[in-house]
Amino acid sequence: MKITIQLRGVYGRTKAYPLCDKAKAFASIAGTSTLTRNTLRNIDALGYGFINQAITTTENLSFDQLNNVVLD
Repeated sequence: MKITIQLRGVYGRTKAYPLCDKAKAFASIAGTSTLTRNTLRNIDALGYGFINQAITTTENLSFDQLNNVVLD
């Protein structure tokens, strides 16, 4: 299972925005509008993978790859 997110730079910080319904549900449960590093870690522990849907491309990401990105 995978959730779709979009990594965006906002004022020099990278944020993970939820795009699919499951990702939005996780953000809602966490009480945030974006998915934090800790939330992504917990989602990964549940067995979900990540799809980064950029404006022009889509790529599959593991939590380890996301962990290399500075998320706030």
